[in-house]
Amino acid sequence: MYKNVKQKALICFKRWKRRPWAAFASLKKVIMIGVLSVTYSLLVMKSQPLSAQTKSTNETLIQLEELVINTERPSPFQPLVRVVAVIQAQEIERTPVQNLQDLLRYIQGTDLRSRGGEGVQADINILGGTFDQTIVMINGVNYTDPQTGHHSLNIPVDISQIERIEILQGPGAWSEGSAAFSGAINIITKNPDKSSLQATVSGGSYGYFRGSANAGTSTGLFSDKWKLSGQAGAAYSRGDGYSANTDFDITNIYSNFAITNKTGHSVNLQAGYQQKEFGANSFYSVAYPDQFEKTRVFLSSATYTWESSNIRISATAYQRRHHDRFELFRYESPAWYKGHNYHMNDIAGFNAKAAFRWNRGGTTILGAEYRFEHIYSTVLGDPVTSPKPAPFEDGVNFTRSKERETVSYYLKHILQLEKWRFTAGLMAGNSYDITRIYAGIAASYQINPYLEANGWLHNSYRNPTFTDLYYKSPTQTGNMNLRPEEAVAAQIGLRLMKHKFRAALSGFYRYGYRIIDWTREPGSDQWMAGNLTNVATAGFEVNAGYRFMSGPVKSLTLSYAWLDVKKESGNLTSLYATDYLRHKFIAGIDHSLLSRLEASWNLSYQKREGTYLGPANSELPYKPFFLTDLKLLWTGGKITPFAEITIIFNTHYLFIGNLPQPGRWIKAGINITL
Repeated sequence: MYKNVKQKALICFKRWKRRPWAAFASLKKVIMIGVLSVTYSLLVMKSQPLSAQTKSTNETLIQLEELVINTERPSPFQPLVRVVAVIQAQEIERTPVQNLQDLLRYIQGTDLRSRGGEGVQADINILGGTFDQTIVMINGVNYTDPQTGHHSLNIPVDISQIERIEILQGPGAWSEGSAAFSGAINIITKNPDKSSLQATVSGGSYGYFRGSANAGTSTGLFSDKWKLSGQAGAAYSRGDGYSANTDFDITNIYSNFAITNKTGHSVNLQAGYQQKEFGANSFYSVAYPDQFEKTRVFLSSATYTWESSNIRISATAYQRRHHDRFELFRYESPAWYKGHNYHMNDIAGFNAKAAFRWNRGGTTILGAEYRFEHIYSTVLGDPVTSPKPAPFEDGVNFTRSKERETVSYYLKHILQLEKWRFTAGLMAGNSYDITRIYAGIAASYQINPYLEANGWLHNSYRNPTFTDLYYKSPTQTGNMNLRPEEAVAAQIGLRLMKHKFRAALSGFYRYGYRIIDWTREPGSDQWMAGNLTNVATAGFEVNAGYRFMSGPVKSLTLSYAWLDVKKESGNLTSLYATDYLRHKFIAGIDHSLLSRLEASWNLSYQKREGTYLGPANSELPYKPFFLTDLKLLWTGGKITPFAEITIIFNTHYLFIGNLPQPGRWIKAGINITL
């Protein structure tokens, strides 16, 4: 892990005192920490920044493994709710997946429900929420799809370009101007510190092929007064499908660059494009197996930041355009069929925030965001007086349109008091001509140098999607009278880190009212959108991991999550809100086989509550299942062959009723890094 800093000067500290991180930044060097003298634990997940502390009389010397600290100034912007799960680039490389959607399945606290294989389409749920209640971000920019959460994971970032993925539980992301109802996913892309080139080629079962290339750069500009770093790459994958009408063709193009100087100024740019074409066998109704879908995504953002020792000012402008063509009949269609559905939705926004770090009074953050959402469609929205031609489609005109605006202001304060750390904030959000006030508080207490107790309490809301409001099909009917759904949520937990051992335990409760869901009468195949009366969700999670210093076993991880959801919706069957994972267990083990050949095993168990409509309109419960995946990796060189076997035992399983998933899938390939 230290190859990239070989040529840089190192300064070794033998003791750690509670001084601001700015001291490290002023050295303009990479700092290697050996033995740290700490008053309180540095007990944070790998994604968490270290915070300054004051001297105490009960200092304890703790031997810690060496780590390298980046000399960039620390950000005073801390999440209101801590990142509770993270998967790093090193772990991503060892996971038997080659797309973002399947990768999310291995992260604790998530419920990833795939409709097709290899990243075709999937829904992500957090803490028992629905896929529409989860915010999806790239480098902190909210790109959540306003048409439907089914498209929120249409992300043009290739898996090889990801530095880490953070999972935030609860509505904490509102502190950035958005109201995350049940949680948020933040995809952090790589920012290389040296020039590099990476390429991957793989193939496998069901006519699968994937190729990707990514170039990274880091160089000085204008006599080294400025630094340019970033990456650009593309990936292409295709497959014939594991059953009838499950073929796919996916292209991703993405780049992100940062320009920084030594006086605290920086500009971060990102842009991406994705195109998907795929057979959507029974995706939205088992009555119509020959469905087909094609989507396109264009997105970009620009962020300017200036930072001094105690002030940081940041402004971001962003946009996303999503095209969708949905065909209920891919091939021949009946006489009553009026034609395909065409949609084009746009997101555009701007946010600005300023932070001031007080000497002893913590950090105060003030921000505001404006967000614009718009859709042109042939089925969603209000009728337009003048039809608009649909891009990329011959002879097709959009006949409906809808737009909405959201303006939000927020204030947050972070305070460190001896063993306590507090974060509290308020947000005022205006949408649908109504201003709502949301508030939250998070706190942590350092019990000892290894153990931390933490908790949070928030309220939140979510506006209905355009699909919730307007969609109509032979089996689904939207509701233009929907109101925003709201909830109050709380969580408490413990987190332990001692040497190579990490563990966490947490329990949460959320009470939601006017929850938006699609429901149907028993035995009926007609789904109606509505505001359920109440939904109460409770659960707990526990996870542990150990990294071995020697021996054939490299690491071992275990996690378990339990959920319970109670609703007040009479005898209606829920499509999303009360169709949830009761039990989720994941175990992972990495070990050596021969010399440089290593194996990574992932075992999972799922038991889902709820039912789906089977043959003859019969209600069928979801059956529990075990899945076992394996990745073999040749390590230690620039050329890395690998092989993957997913669903080793060819298990039959369902994430969504009547949509069988691929069985055993074998892939092999080679990765080249220069």
